[in-house]
Amino acid sequence: MASNDNQKQTNKNHTFYQSFRHALEGLKTTFQDEKNFKRHLFIAALVLLAGLLFGVSKLDWLWLIVVIFLVLIAELWNTAVEYLIDLLVEKHYDPLAKKVKDVSAAIVLVAAILAAIVGVIIFSPYIF
Repeated sequence: MASNDNQKQTNKNHTFYQSFRHALEGLKTTFQDEKNFKRHLFIAALVLLAGLLFGVSKLDWLWLIVVIFLVLIAELWNTAVEYLIDLLVEKHYDPLAKKVKDVSAAIVLVAAILAAIVGVIIFSPYIF
């Protein structure tokens, strides 16, 4: 932010601290505004708990962490795209804006499907 906190920042970040603070603000906003982000975090917590309970291998942990973060990144990306489209169309329906939002949501869906497949591969030997 600018040196005076009462002013809104309109230029690029000049320090790592500014960038980090804005990134944390983005996470906070997403967590507060997006129910799906909360759902993904809840599911991630369950997966991590299952990994602890089943004592999965280091390689399995790596895969679980990668797909968890992939889903969270996809959800953050989707949220950013939705905000941008809403800003551009100003609450008016636009068929192209709908396509962009739908494709952005599909990114999250594909990431979640991948995560589910990895989860089944890793946990099915422990369950069955």
